[in-house]
Amino acid sequence: MSARVWKVSELIRQLNLDLFRYNDIAVEGEVTNFTRSTAGHCYFSIKDAKSQIRVVLFATNARFLRFRIENGLQLVVRGRLTIYEQKGEFQLNAVNAEPAGLGALQLAFEQLKKKLADEGLFDPARKRPIPMLPQRIAIVTSPSGAAIRDILNVLGRRFDGLHLQIYPVRVQGATAAKEIAAAIRHLSRWQLHDVVLIVRGGGSLEDLWSFNEEPVARAVAECSIPTISGVGHETDFTICDFVADLRAPTPSAAAEIVIRAKSEICMQVDADVRRIRHVIESRVRNYRHELRHLASSDRLFALPRRIAVAREKLERRRVALFRKLDAHAKMLRRRLEATNEPLARFPSRVIKHRQRLESVAGHLQAVSPLSVLSRGYAIAFSRTRRGRKPILDSNRVNVGDAIEVQLKRGALQCTVDGKTLGIESVWPEAREDAKA
Repeated sequence: MSARVWKVSELIRQLNLDLFRYNDIAVEGEVTNFTRSTAGHCYFSIKDAKSQIRVVLFATNARFLRFRIENGLQLVVRGRLTIYEQKGEFQLNAVNAEPAGLGALQLAFEQLKKKLADEGLFDPARKRPIPMLPQRIAIVTSPSGAAIRDILNVLGRRFDGLHLQIYPVRVQGATAAKEIAAAIRHLSRWQLHDVVLIVRGGGSLEDLWSFNEEPVARAVAECSIPTISGVGHETDFTICDFVADLRAPTPSAAAEIVIRAKSEICMQVDADVRRIRHVIESRVRNYRHELRHLASSDRLFALPRRIAVAREKLERRRVALFRKLDAHAKMLRRRLEATNEPLARFPSRVIKHRQRLESVAGHLQAVSPLSVLSRGYAIAFSRTRRGRKPILDSNRVNVGDAIEVQLKRGALQCTVDGKTLGIESVWPEAREDAKA
C-alpha cells in the first residue's frame, strides 16, 4: 500500500491539530528581534543558549502589559504553539508575558523611573520651596478614604482657620490615574491655591499603581503650584513621590509638613523676638560703654582744641585763597587795559587814512573819463569784431564807416561823412568864427 501524499495546507492543519495539546504552555527565554507594528502587534523571538522560537503577541493582549518589552529582557511567555500556514513557520501565539524573576509592575516601575530620571524630572534643581504659611490648600484624594480623615484631623489640631479644598478622585482602579492627572492640571490652571497635597493611604504595589502612571507624573511635573506627595506608608515609594516638589512618608506627615503648628510658630516668633532684643540690648550696652570710655579719655578733652586749630587753619587758607584770586584778577585787568591802549589810538589813524582816501578819490575823479564827458567832451568808438575800440586817429576810419559816440549821458550811432588829416590846431568852430 502506497504512502499518503499530503497537501501543504492539509499537513499544516493536521500539525496544528496535533499541537493543540500545547494550547496553554509557558516558555522562558531572552527577547530578541523585537518589533511593534503600527496596529500595536508585537513580534519577537525568545531564545536560550541553544535554540529560539518566534513569538507573536497581538494588540488585543499587548495593551494589557504593564511594562515595555525590550531586547535582552528575560520573559516568561504564555500561549499556544501553532504553525503559521502562509509561511509554514513554527511560532508561539502569546496571550500574556511576565518578566522572569521580577514582577511586571516592578519592571514597569523601574522602566518609567529611569525614563523620567533621564529627562530630568527628578532633578532637585527644579523642585520649588513649599510656602511656610499657605492660606489655601488643595487636597487631591478620595473623599471617603482614611487619608483625608487623617489630614483633616492633623490640620485642625495644628492650625485652625485654614482654607481647604478637596478635589475628589479615585485613587485605585483603571480610571484613577486619568482622574488624578486631570485634577492636578485643573488646579494648576486655576491658580487659586498655595500648595497641592496628593495623598493616599497604604496598600500593595497594585493598589498604589495609579500614582506610578506616566500621566500622573507628567501632570505633577508640569503643575505651576508647589506639590507634596504623601502616598502609602513610609516604606512605599511611587513615581509621584520622585516628581513632586516634596515627598511625605504618609498622608499625616504631609499635613504636618504643609503647615507648622500655630503653637510652634508662636514659640518661634517669641524666640526670635527674644533673640533680637538680646542682640539690640547687647549692642546698646557696648556703645554706651564705648561712649563712656571716650568721654573720660584725654582725647575727648582735646577735641575742642583740635577743632579750634582746624578752624584757624581753614581761615588762613581762605584768606590766602582770596588774596590769590584778587592778584589774579588784577593781572587780568592790566592785560585788558594793555590790549585796549592800541585801540584808543585807532580813531585818529582812521581819520588820517580817510583824508588820504578822499584826496586820492578826488584825483581819480579829475582824470576820470566820466568827468571829462561831463564838461562837454565825447569819445568816439569804432566797431570791430572784438567789440568797441576808441578812435585816436582819423586815419583809422574811412568816410561812410559807422561809429559810436559816447556822451556823458547816452550814446550816438553815427556815420563818417568827412575827415581831416589831423594837423588842425583848433576846433572847426573856432576857424569859422575867425573867418567871420
